[in-house]
Amino acid sequence: MNDSELSNVLAVIQQRTGLSFRSDQRPSIQRTLSLLMQRLGISDSAELIGLIQSSAEIYDELVDEITVGETYFFREPKQFDFIRHQIIPELRSRRGDSTILRAWSAACASGEEAYSLAILCEQERQHLDVLGTDLSVESIAKARRASYREWSFRGGAMPQVANYLVQTHASQPGERYELSKQVRRHVRFQILNLACDNYPNPSAGIGNFDLILCRNVLIYFERETIDAIANRLYECLVPGGWLITASGDPSLIHASNFAAITTPYGTFYQRPSVRKAGTRDVTADPHSATQTKRNPETTPSNVPPRIPTDHRSAANAEPAKSPSSLRAPLPSTSPPTLPSNPKVPAPIRVMAEARQSLAAGDYTTAFRLTKDHLHHPDACVIHVRSQANLDATAALETCSEAVARHPLATELHYLRARLLMDANEIGEAARAIGRALFLERSNVMCQFLAGSIQFRRGQWKVAYRHFETALKLCNQQDPQSLIPFSKQDTAAVTAAAAESQMTKIRDLLAKTP
Repeated sequence: MNDSELSNVLAVIQQRTGLSFRSDQRPSIQRTLSLLMQRLGISDSAELIGLIQSSAEIYDELVDEITVGETYFFREPKQFDFIRHQIIPELRSRRGDSTILRAWSAACASGEEAYSLAILCEQERQHLDVLGTDLSVESIAKARRASYREWSFRGGAMPQVANYLVQTHASQPGERYELSKQVRRHVRFQILNLACDNYPNPSAGIGNFDLILCRNVLIYFERETIDAIANRLYECLVPGGWLITASGDPSLIHASNFAAITTPYGTFYQRPSVRKAGTRDVTADPHSATQTKRNPETTPSNVPPRIPTDHRSAANAEPAKSPSSLRAPLPSTSPPTLPSNPKVPAPIRVMAEARQSLAAGDYTTAFRLTKDHLHHPDACVIHVRSQANLDATAALETCSEAVARHPLATELHYLRARLLMDANEIGEAARAIGRALFLERSNVMCQFLAGSIQFRRGQWKVAYRHFETALKLCNQQDPQSLIPFSKQDTAAVTAAAAESQMTKIRDLLAKTP
C-alpha cells in the first residue's frame, strides 16, 4: 500500500470515526492495514475501503486494531485523589450522604477506568452509577467480562484493587484476575463514538452526570472535533458537574463554557452551577481551588431528558409498513431557511423548553423555539420532529437542508430516511439510511429501519441481515438499557422486535419457490 492509497483509507476511517492521525502514526497504521489485508486475502486498497464501508465485522476489527486501548487501574492517581477528597465530599454536602454519584467513563477502552471509580466509591461508601462507553465493540466486550491480567494493575494499583478480585493466582503465567460482582454491579457499558453528535441523550442514560472522565482520547481528534465534543460533554453534565481530562490532553479553556479550576490535584473543568444574583457560586470552594475561568449560566438543574425520536414501540413494527408515523395531518408550515450562524451551542434553556413542548405534543411551540438555532444539530432534530407533525412535506425539505448543514449528524439522516419512507420514496430512503449507517453502523434503530426499508423493496435477505445485526447489537447491551432514537424502548424489547421480523422473513422465504 503506497502513501496515496494509505491516505484514501485513512480519509474513510476519519470520516467514519472522527479520528485523525499524525504523520508519525502512519507507518504503524500502514503495517496494521497490510496485515489486515493479508488476513482478508485482498491486495487492493479500494477493495479494503469497500469492505470497511459494507462489513460491520471488518470495520469493528479495524477500529480495534488502530485505536490504542492503553489503560490500567487508577491511572493518574492524583485525579482519583481529587474525586475522593473534593468531588465526593462536595456532592454529599450539597445533596446528602445517600446521594448517587452519576459518572461517565468516556472512551473507557477495556473498562479499567470505570472499575477504578467503582472501587474508589466502594472504599468511600459512596453510592455510584457509572456508564462506560467506547467506539470499539471488542473493547466493550472485554470491559463487560471484567477479567484482567497483571499488566492492568501496573503503577502500584494492586493494593487498592486486591480486595475486589475473586481470582488472585498471580503465580501462574497469564493468570487472569476477575473483578467481584460487588464492583461490577455499579458499572454498565455501551458502544458510543464521541465524534458523533448523538449525545447528550438522557433517555438512553447519557446525560445529567455529576462527573465525566474523558482521558487520553481527545489527542486523537482534530481541533474542530475536540471543540464539538467539549460542548457536548458540557451539556451532559449537571450544573456544578466536573469533567476530568488527562494531563496530556489538549486544553478546553476556549472550547466551551467550562470553568477551568486549578487545584492541588491538577486543573479540571467544571460546569458552573446555578447561582442567584449577588451570591457566590455554591460549587466553588475558594479555599481549595483557584478559578481561572468562569462563565455563569442560569440553567435550571432539572433539565428534562432529550425527547426520544421514534414515536412507537419497536415491538409493534411491521417491516412491510412505515415504522410509525412521524406526523399527524395539521395545517401546513413553510420550511425555514437555515441560518449561516457559526458553530455556537444552542441555548440550553431554549432546548429544554423545546424538548418539553415536543414531549407534550405542542409541536408549534417546539417548532418556534428551535427555528433560530438550526446551527445546532440537536435543535434541527427537534425542529424536524415537530414540523413532521405539522407538515410532512415541509419537514422533509427542512430535514434535507439540515442534513446538508450537519452531514455528520446520524439522527438527521435517520429522520430523513423515515420521512422518505413515509413518502414512499423507497429508493432515496435506502440511500439516506445507508448514509446514517456509514456514520454509525452500531446504531440499533438505524439497522432496524434499514431492515424495514429493504423489506419494502422486496430485498428480504438483505432486510434479514439488518434485523440480525440489530438483534446482535441489542444483545451486547444491558437488557434494560434504552435504545437511542427509540421511544424509550429497552434493548430487550427491541431485540424481541428484531427477532419477530426475522421470523416473518424466514416464513416468507420458506414459502417462496
